[in-house]
Amino acid sequence: MSAEIPTPEKIWIIVKETSETEITTGSRSGRDIGGRLGETTEVKVTEEVKHKAVEVTKLKQEMQGFLQAMKEILDEADQASSKIQLDEVQLSVEINGEGKISLFGVGGKAGGKGAMTFKFKRK
Repeated sequence: MSAEIPTPEKIWIIVKETSETEITTGSRSGRDIGGRLGETTEVKVTEEVKHKAVEVTKLKQEMQGFLQAMKEILDEADQASSKIQLDEVQLSVEINGEGKISLFGVGGKAGGKGAMTFKFKRK
């Protein structure tokens, strides 16, 4: 007997978030009348791994739109009149902490991201 597993309302995504903080160090003497002599500015970069809950309905909607767009693009690339045939395509996508899906390095909102790889193969 196998019981049907209900679809969860949310899926947890593990994301790495990067933040930058400027740190100014140094001091000025009492005779210094201007400028920032003696001060240095450093940028401290910190990374933190977090778990973000994303609504399944939001993720489904994003995924359906992404897959439909990929289908249309691949259909255009695979014209019947072509002398070559597109047999396989592998895409890597990002899923950010808000559930937004985009091709690696294209669009998306700044913040933590997770990754998925899709491999499409001709039937």
